[in-house]
Amino acid sequence: MIIADTGFFVALGNRRDRYHIQASQIIQQISEPLITTQPVITETCYVLTRNAGID
Repeated sequence: MIIADTGFFVALGNRRDRYHIQASQIIQQISEPLITTQPVITETCYVLTRNAGID
């Protein structure tokens, strides 16, 4: 089981993130279940929409 945090999801969702390539490679390589929490999902949505300029 792998626990993912906001930084990982933000890197996956934002091609301009400095860790996007690494996160994309990691997500393709893992075979274990990936889990997270509701607060992480909420924070990820906030950060991605804020960075995209969406209100």
